[in-house]
Amino acid sequence: MATVAEGDRARVYVAADETQEAAALVNRPSDLPPGDIPDQALSFRVRAYGMDQYVDLFSTRQSLALATLSDLVADARAQVRADALAAGLPEGEPLAEGGGGATAYADAVATYLGLAVSRYADMSNALCSWNATNQNVRALFSRQAIPMAWDFAEVNPFGAISITGTVEAAANSIRTWSSPVGVARQQDAATADYTGYVVSTDPPYYDNIGYSDLSDFFYVWLRRSLQEVHPDLLSTILVPKAEELVANPYRHGGRDGARTFFEAGFEHVFERARSVAGNEFPITVYYAFKQSEDDESGEASTGWETILASMVRAGWQITATWPIRSERTGRAVGLNTNALASSVVLSLRPRPDDAPVTDRRGFIAAMKRELGPALRELQQGGIAPVDLPQSAIGPGMAVFSRYANVIESDGSEMAVRSALARINEVLDELLTEQEGDFDPTTRFAIAWYRSNGYDAGAFGDAENLARARATAVSAMERGGILSARAGKVQLYRPTDLPDDYDVTSDQHTSAWEALQHTIRIQESKGIPAAGAFLHDASRRSDGAVDLDLVKELAYLVFQVAEKNGWTKDAISFNGIATSWSELLDSGRTAAPVSTAATLDFDALDE
Repeated sequence: MATVAEGDRARVYVAADETQEAAALVNRPSDLPPGDIPDQALSFRVRAYGMDQYVDLFSTRQSLALATLSDLVADARAQVRADALAAGLPEGEPLAEGGGGATAYADAVATYLGLAVSRYADMSNALCSWNATNQNVRALFSRQAIPMAWDFAEVNPFGAISITGTVEAAANSIRTWSSPVGVARQQDAATADYTGYVVSTDPPYYDNIGYSDLSDFFYVWLRRSLQEVHPDLLSTILVPKAEELVANPYRHGGRDGARTFFEAGFEHVFERARSVAGNEFPITVYYAFKQSEDDESGEASTGWETILASMVRAGWQITATWPIRSERTGRAVGLNTNALASSVVLSLRPRPDDAPVTDRRGFIAAMKRELGPALRELQQGGIAPVDLPQSAIGPGMAVFSRYANVIESDGSEMAVRSALARINEVLDELLTEQEGDFDPTTRFAIAWYRSNGYDAGAFGDAENLARARATAVSAMERGGILSARAGKVQLYRPTDLPDDYDVTSDQHTSAWEALQHTIRIQESKGIPAAGAFLHDASRRSDGAVDLDLVKELAYLVFQVAEKNGWTKDAISFNGIATSWSELLDSGRTAAPVSTAATLDFDALDE
């Protein structure tokens, strides 16, 4: 144990003494908020370590501090009301009853203070850990889960990271508020009246997050401080959960029961919205859930399947999709992973009652016609390769959902899971067709990488593969993309390539070589240097490198690396495609601009 103190531009670590240890030995309050953590709650990983109640997530000293701060909200409310009355405000009615005057004003101030105490719980709990890089305390909720932590840092509630900070944050939210007054209501989406409203929803992601169970972490403190201010909103001991539209196995008798509950509930919501939907505006649905399941029908996702199936059965047609960059790049779940960077926004309109019927062949033919141009637009729009299969679902399901039914070859109705698998197959086929646009060296490298990655393979196999693509292993070895030694052929990794490579003097730079050097430079020297490299490659007078093909290649080989589980390679390819616009912009900025000019004096005289 150590006490961490503020020094001269540095942290000071002091061994804990008996006084400091004794300061932690306080009595736990006897009236802490009750509430058991469910045994199999989604997003929780702490019950196995003896943390059975929400108050177990806090040390005794932290529990005392939070209980004291929560109780002080009521004292502050009374003081604010007294000051407002002394200032001449009428008494008025409570805020929860739509009132005004001193009572409602005090309720409003108390609400912000209660929210500040609740937020402070994120920085003052027994699962806060120590950030050794920045030498400060790391809050619990870097993502929507409560994992076990193996180190523990307890902040001083009146120190640098204190309740004062969250109170100031609440005050700043009021100070900077400039939008018109709006109305927020807590309603059940399955019973709400959508008449006259434009619907835009970001629904629960199947079984990805246990929202209500996680909410109880904050709710128990909100209820303690604000129950008298918002009696209806905070009437239950814990957050209501029975009707929460999440596929939670422990609450619905296992995975099958959870899926049935989620699917039926989702379909009911969209049926209700469909019953009053007009034609003036579409409804929009945000979704960001990665496909990650394989079965005999292909790759799909239970989350995607159930949501899309509910929409289609409820009578909706997908008319447009937009991938949007919605996820923060530095978030914990995305560090050193191929986590999704985008959400997909689905635009839905009511499907006509006289929608046509087609068969499996007609559906796939229509997809090939429409998904190809959509794929090009997605790539040109800078969508990350990791998001491409996710984004392609939209155009594919737009085709599927325009039909009343798609009939399989055996006469049965095509299920959404089967449609998702067919969309992924067509996407793979379209990406493979792009290989024909590349130079022979790049076509060889793609095929060799698909089979071997950056590992070595037999020379005979490589030579046969090269001949089929009108090239030779020896030529590619001289070109600097691979090594051929002792009967083995191996593609160079980006880190194996020479630092002194000059793209302006290489007369035969393939798209593969350009991509590998771009990865090497970006990962070692940064985006400006990589952008300058691409700019030089595209401006060569003796055969410019086609940058569009380099970008397409990054998308293509990302899919290869992802399917083979080569995560490190996939991150590199995804990084190039994701930062493509920045690479081109920095390349143009870094390009030398001549300021010299030559004047034709004879022409001036004339």
